[in-house]
Amino acid sequence: MKSEMRCVSRALLLSLILYSCGKESEQKEPVGFEIKTFRVESQGGCKSDTLQCAYFEVTYPEFSGLDTSVVSVIRQKVDAAVSLGNPESQGQSMQEIGEIFIKDYDDFKSEIPESFGGWHYTANVNVEVLTDTLLSMSVNDEYYTGGAHGGSGVYFINLNPKTGAEFTLDDFLKPDYQDALTSLGNEIFRETRALPDTASLSDNYFEFPENKFELNKNYGFKKEGIVFYYNNYEIAPYAAGPTEVLIPYEELRDWIRD
Repeated sequence: MKSEMRCVSRALLLSLILYSCGKESEQKEPVGFEIKTFRVESQGGCKSDTLQCAYFEVTYPEFSGLDTSVVSVIRQKVDAAVSLGNPESQGQSMQEIGEIFIKDYDDFKSEIPESFGGWHYTANVNVEVLTDTLLSMSVNDEYYTGGAHGGSGVYFINLNPKTGAEFTLDDFLKPDYQDALTSLGNEIFRETRALPDTASLSDNYFEFPENKFELNKNYGFKKEGIVFYYNNYEIAPYAAGPTEVLIPYEELRDWIRD
């Protein structure tokens, strides 16, 4: 980030979400977190042979100094994020989700005992930003349940740590920001993907409505800026891989709320 960012006005400084220059918490009790790991695996364990077992493992932050209702909301959102997108897992705990994953593998092996290869799911939940008004976390997962290759993804959880309410772009940016944000996103997307300004997105195997770049709803806040993440298959074939569009706060200085 540019050096002049360290000397921006106090109003902008309070708006930018930077660990190094952040706003002091107004919480009476300091907010903190401890990294925990949950793991469940096939009966007999996976230490000797990971190719003939299944395991489900999530590393996540456990918070202190927050209202118990907010802690409950955070846990619910984390549980939902590690459910492999299964709508039937809505409302289930991480432990329930993991146990079902193991059971599905055991049932699969019972039906097709000659099948080779184990299953696994791992996720790391990382705290990207934590201030008195915003908690932004990224969920990075990776899994394999058979087939030619596994899968992976990055997802974000953004909320107000005081209330547990969702924190959105509307909360951070001034009204009518959408066109400016999309324009910046388009520039960075093309730079990231080495596409000229005039290059057709569809001709380069990127799928957007009406062949026009759009920001998606999978965004989070990092120390450097707002990040939009396009997972595998979302806008391009698997071989193209995911795309991260990071828009620096400096580029948004005129749109950040005071």
